[in-house]
Amino acid sequence: MFNKNILSVTLGLVLLLPASASAGDLLSLDKGAAKTINVKRNIDTVFVADTQIADYKVIANGKLVIYGIGRGATSIIAYDRAGNEIYNAEVVVNKSLRLLKQTLIARYPDEDIKLTNIGEQVVIDGVVSSEEIKNKVYRHVGEMLKKSKQRNTFELTNANGESGDALDYTATYVFEDIINNLKVLTTDQINVKLTVAEVSSSFLTELGVSYAETNGKSIGGAGQFVNKILDFTAEDIVAVISASGNDSIGQVLAEPNLSVISGESASFLVGGEIPITVRDNDGISVTYKEYGVKLSMVAKVTDSENIRLSLLPEVSSIDKTNGVNSGLISVPSLRTRKAQTTVQLKDGQSFVLAGLLTSEEQESLAKIPYLGDIPILGALFSKTNTERRKTELIIVATVNLVDPVKETDIKLPKFKRTSDLERLLKLDLSNVDDEELENTIKAGGFN
Repeated sequence: MFNKNILSVTLGLVLLLPASASAGDLLSLDKGAAKTINVKRNIDTVFVADTQIADYKVIANGKLVIYGIGRGATSIIAYDRAGNEIYNAEVVVNKSLRLLKQTLIARYPDEDIKLTNIGEQVVIDGVVSSEEIKNKVYRHVGEMLKKSKQRNTFELTNANGESGDALDYTATYVFEDIINNLKVLTTDQINVKLTVAEVSSSFLTELGVSYAETNGKSIGGAGQFVNKILDFTAEDIVAVISASGNDSIGQVLAEPNLSVISGESASFLVGGEIPITVRDNDGISVTYKEYGVKLSMVAKVTDSENIRLSLLPEVSSIDKTNGVNSGLISVPSLRTRKAQTTVQLKDGQSFVLAGLLTSEEQESLAKIPYLGDIPILGALFSKTNTERRKTELIIVATVNLVDPVKETDIKLPKFKRTSDLERLLKLDLSNVDDEELENTIKAGGFN
């Protein structure tokens, strides 16, 4: 009997507790927007801390409508007839984003874009189809809300650490109080296959190439880009250099494959660093300067799947003849050829950058032993030969939009045993796997 009385008292106390529907809620509203709140008990009294920010209207038993009036934060508390608290919320009224949302829907009808106010900040959520649309939406929201912004651009840097001109097409913006949480379904990736070659000045002449005129159409002076030179494509020129096997005609200096996300940069260096001594008030310090084949690039996919590519190629070599001697220290100089340019291509197209010339003179003396050393008369038995060698730097690039290769599709190199008969008869028994491997390598590891 005693236990039954305790149970009855406990149940009675539970029933007397206030039925709070959602105590301590955070309610976010746009200015001019309203929201219906349902509570379990009939509403008798509602307290609003600041009616200039938000107000209410009871439309039925247990049903309360709260609407935003001005930007700011306030508290709303509802009580039942017994004075028990049945609803308590912190109401935050933000600037209305209704017009901005409608503009985004009209401009990007196929994209999933959501806007949320959090105090002074605006959060952009959702999923869009490309990185370009993500950046456009972010910039559109920031400019419509008139938020302060910072503009950032890429600048290609050479071996000396010197920056070139800012690349306007790579400009990105950072807006204050705008949080961009948009996700991209597929990220554009660009593969750039580059070949840097040095050829003799007679090489392109022997191929029938003229910079001043090609097929009767002017293509500009040296250093200009061309997609096709007569009947030779960019890849054909590299094939001829590789097939010649003669370094006096030309040699390939580097053949890198660089892959970047659209709008990002990449660089490579084939060479080394030379120490440079610098004397100052604190003594002598040593810095290092890069030399060799260096290239910095920025690639970005624009509208209609065009690829805009900026290149800063630089080829340098150590030149001891023009070095500086200071006591016990000898500092060599660098002979450098470099250029910077921007070009727009379609997926799979190639181009050639040429016309970066250099000239070297070599003197040699041939003489008959003893007779050539006779004063005055020795000139009759000796011969001086001066050879001038002109070389030209050619850079060939091919751009492709690529997708990463799945792990299961990667073909690794493997050994293949061949019989004496196959080697004797030079039989080609390559299988399909070898062809797929070769194609994958040519594509820079991408499909």
